This record gives sequence, C-alpha cells and structure tokens, in this order.
Amino acid sequence: MKANDQLNFIFATRWEYPALICDERNFSYCELYRFSSGIALWLSARGCSASDTVGLRLPNGWLFAAAYLACLIGGYRIVPINPEISVEDQSYIVARTQPKIVVEDELLLSEISSLDAVKPGFAYPDLGVAAIFFTSGTTGRPKGVCHSLESLVGNVVSFNKAHNLDPRTRMYHVLPMAYMAGFLNTLLSPWMAGGVVLLGPRFRPADALQFWRRPLQWQANAIWLTPTLASVLARMSRDPEIARQIGFNMKHVFCGMAPLPNATRKTFRDVFDCHLQESYGMSEVLLVSAQTRDEAARGTSTGHLLPGLSIRTRELTEVDAKELVIYSPWCLKSYLQEEGESSPLLSDGGMPTGDQGKLDNGQLVITGRIKDLIIRGGVNVSPVAVEEALLRERGVEAAAVVGMPHDIWGEIIVACLVATPGEDESILQLALQKRCEIELGDAMRPDRYVWLNSLPTASTGKVQKHILRIKLG
Repeated sequence: MKANDQLNFIFATRWEYPALICDERNFSYCELYRFSSGIALWLSARGCSASDTVGLRLPNGWLFAAAYLACLIGGYRIVPINPEISVEDQSYIVARTQPKIVVEDELLLSEISSLDAVKPGFAYPDLGVAAIFFTSGTTGRPKGVCHSLESLVGNVVSFNKAHNLDPRTRMYHVLPMAYMAGFLNTLLSPWMAGGVVLLGPRFRPADALQFWRRPLQWQANAIWLTPTLASVLARMSRDPEIARQIGFNMKHVFCGMAPLPNATRKTFRDVFDCHLQESYGMSEVLLVSAQTRDEAARGTSTGHLLPGLSIRTRELTEVDAKELVIYSPWCLKSYLQEEGESSPLLSDGGMPTGDQGKLDNGQLVITGRIKDLIIRGGVNVSPVAVEEALLRERGVEAAAVVGMPHDIWGEIIVACLVATPGEDESILQLALQKRCEIELGDAMRPDRYVWLNSLPTASTGKVQKHILRIKLG
C-alpha cells in the first residue's frame, strides 16, 4: 500500500479517536487533520505550491506537530530547522535548501482557522524527496539527509508491526522534534499505529523529579528515551510507588540515538523494574532494529532486524577493522551538503555505518565504533566543526576533538590541544570557552580541555585519535 493510502486509511479509521494530547489542548484525528489543513491553506495563500520547500523553525509543541502534518497535506517538502543550533548553522540550512517560507511565528500559527474536512485527503506528490533532516556528520557543516515519504511511512509501519504498536499505543513524546527521531519515532510511528501522541515538554534535568507526572496522568504505555535521559531519570527517582507504576504501565521503553551503557541499563532496571529496549538506527536508513521486552530481559543487543533488512561487513584495511553495512528498502535518497548532492551508499546499495557489529542468535550486536562522530546525549556532534572553531583562536597550534565514554551523556567532548610556544594555556582556555559559547551550539561545546605537547600522528600526518583515546582513558 502506498504512503498516501496508508495515511488516509489510518486517519479515516481513527477519525473520531484521540490523536494528540498536550497541556494546551487535545486533538482527535479529524481535529488534527482539519487544523493542519488550515495551516496548509495558509501556506498556499503565501505562495507555496505542491513540491515547494517549507522550513519549520519552531520549538517543541503541538504547533510543530501540526505543521509537520500540514506539509504532508499540502504536498510541501519539509525542512526542520532546530532553533537550538548555532545561528550560523541555521543560516546555512536556509541558504542550502532555499525554502519558499520559514514557519517560525507560533502566535500566528495558533490563530489559523481549521478547515471543515469530512474525511482525510492525503495526496502527497511523488517528489522523490519529501523531507530533509539535517544532522552533524564527521566533516564541517551539517549534512541534509533526504528521504521520500514512502521510506518514512514504510519504515514506521514495519517497526509498528514488529513491536505490536497499535491503536492502544499511547506514546509519550519528549524528544527534539527538529531531529529525525522526534518526528519518525515519536510522531509518525504512533500516528501510523492509530495511537495517541502524548506531548510532554522538552526534558530538562531540573524537571526530572516531576517527569513522570504527565505520563502517569495521561496513561502512557510507550516512550522513547536516550541513554542520557534514562540515566538521569533513574538517578533522580525518589518515589518507589511512582517507579513501580512506571514499570507496570509502560509496555515499551525504547532507548536509542546513542550507545546504551550497561550501567544505565542496570540502574534503570533496578529502579523501575522495567527493561530498556535498546535500538539501532541511522538517519540514513531510519529504524533498523529494537529489542522486544523479552529480548531486553534476556541480554544485551539491539534486537532483531526489521523484516526486509540485512547486514554485511566490509574490510577497512586502513584502520584494520570490519565495518557494518546495512541494506534497507528505506535508504535515503541522497545527502545534501555544502559541495552539493551526493550518496553515501555503496555500489551495491549498502549503507556503511561506521560501526562494528554482528548478528548473535539473530539479534544485532554493536561491538564498537569506527567513525569519529561523537554522540553526546543523543545528539550527533561533528569533531571537525568543533576543531575548526578551536583552531580559529590565535595561539592554538593544533586541535583534535574526540568522544570519551560517560555514564550519563554516553560520550563527552574532549578537546586535545597544543598551544603555540609562549602562550599561557589557562588564559587561552578561557578564550576558547568564550569562542565556543559564541560559535557553537550547547551540545557541541567541549566538556573537557586537555593540553598536550604534541598530537600523535600517522606517517600521512593524520591525527591518530584512537591513540588519544587510549591516553585519555
């Protein structure tokens, strides 16, 4: 069944049932469709036509969720713009994608009138690319990951079937909506299951003690967490009765977006008597695997591959490692980067992951990472982008940024630096911290600065980051 047909079927079948609940207001599927149709018409009145690109620069909330749906109704290509990244990167995304309009006025959106639709009418055109999600890579500027609507819908429908997500699903949403997981895992997936999105506020550590109040009040039975969020919630839990209720009520506690430390897995289980269901996915190939509750109780893996996916490995002689390659029917269309469009896929259609892994009794186990990408608190951080900012400071002779394991954040960002002769390292570090506050988003700023006499390099001159990690460990 085509994506449009699947969307129309779900919305028609669930027309009078709840679709979204939040503090401000509640929507049934028909109310959400009607309001989103009003946004689509509003965009049309401002010159947007089917196949035009629409930028969405909005904070988490019901308006952002409705704007996503409006683009699917109006046939507009979606480009989320995270307002929390640096202004420079936001400007780059806008310049690279050239949206017809950037939606960012919440007050204006909230005053739009709903249309009186009697049934859903999704008719998204075959654009090839329906959405472009920007994520940090290992080099410089954010890269756009371009997906079709067929791949996005097809992936979550397969995931829902594999994990029994259905109209009874009540998904509590706390992930950043501007990133792939905040759209795919926690909006599109529960909607395509015919379930309810329970929209909580963006998580802040200061709110950890009150975090479970809304999920319990709204009878949530599913949630996606990052390892960082799971660790904080387990450490901050103070009420055994609330912990007991969470363990009893939550049918699915999926955990992804970063490697799951065993310490976090154990602490969460001990506190909530509930297992984190580790998952694996990439923006390029979407959801790949996730543990069932039974699998999570039996061991550590990322679960079985979704039907239709397969894996192979390829030799990387330059680093003496075998890289995991994913073969998926839901691969990206292309990358959109500073130098133009490109494809990361191999000639046989496989997606190199930068990870090492294997199948163990049919379940995918990730055994290590090859790529330099740092995943801090579930956010991808480009070491090159951080290094470029550090090297712009006069007095820095050399810089190498690496990720190091951390119980709460998964990884922290460590800047290894060499000062030019005669520079005061303590004064230089203060200047670097100030520069990073100006030029880098919160999640990209180094957590730790290490000053060295020199950086280890190979015969080619490339910094040997694996040696740096050994020294730092």
